[in-house]
Amino acid sequence: MMYIIISVLSALCILLFILYIRARSEKKRMIYIYNRTNKEKSKFEMANQTQKMFLQNMSHEIRTPLNAICGFSQILTTPGIRESISEEEMQEYSSIIETNTELLRTLVNDILDVSDLDSGKYRLNIGECQANEICRKAINTVRYRCPDHIKLYFTTEVEDDFTIHSDPQRSQQIIINYLTNAIKHTEHGEIHVHCSLKENPGKITFSVTDTGEGVPVDKADVIFGRFEKLETFKQGTGLGLNICLRLAQMMNAEVKLDTSYCKGARFVFIHPI
Repeated sequence: MMYIIISVLSALCILLFILYIRARSEKKRMIYIYNRTNKEKSKFEMANQTQKMFLQNMSHEIRTPLNAICGFSQILTTPGIRESISEEEMQEYSSIIETNTELLRTLVNDILDVSDLDSGKYRLNIGECQANEICRKAINTVRYRCPDHIKLYFTTEVEDDFTIHSDPQRSQQIIINYLTNAIKHTEHGEIHVHCSLKENPGKITFSVTDTGEGVPVDKADVIFGRFEKLETFKQGTGLGLNICLRLAQMMNAEVKLDTSYCKGARFVFIHPI
């Protein structure tokens, strides 16, 4: 337990340092632009607003899981209190700590990805990879987050030895981000991952379909913007879908919401063969 607490606090320190460096660097860059020409004033003000939004968003997202981790860790490690709780309660509290630790780790990874993408340091490792394996690994990564009453499953139209020329880790990341959103917004029913060669001939289409609350058609493009969240009270940074968009662009692929689907949400990742 102490190892978990130390790991979380270390991750938080790293996160705060990244936030500080990123904010300072962005502000210096925009001040330089502003000093060069008054025509850039609007961009400077926009950068300040973006920086403010970024810090507000991150501070909220950090506080929520951190409070849960600290609170339940204190219960499990305080003599007198620890002995008074049942085994079932101990398992429940440990699960809450694990879930919120994963939320913090996702937050750190999202910030690092965005930082690398903005700086041009993000690199792809393109090679031959099996399409079905990409989907299975993505599902296995998030399976423990999916409630038992939600059916999570995978179907495919391609053989297991069918390969594409891609970065397998980044392709998995796109599907994982889709799945994370699906789990977050689906309270009943199922989440279905599918791999198709027929939907977009000449390309392979990965899709994640859920029976959740869905996305309004007029938000189909908006939700791929940075910091965009349909529901502000839902846990998340508002960076996941934007990262999907930028990764897909780097791979000459396409990500979008299937606006024809009306029983929940269906996100697709269309990749060239």
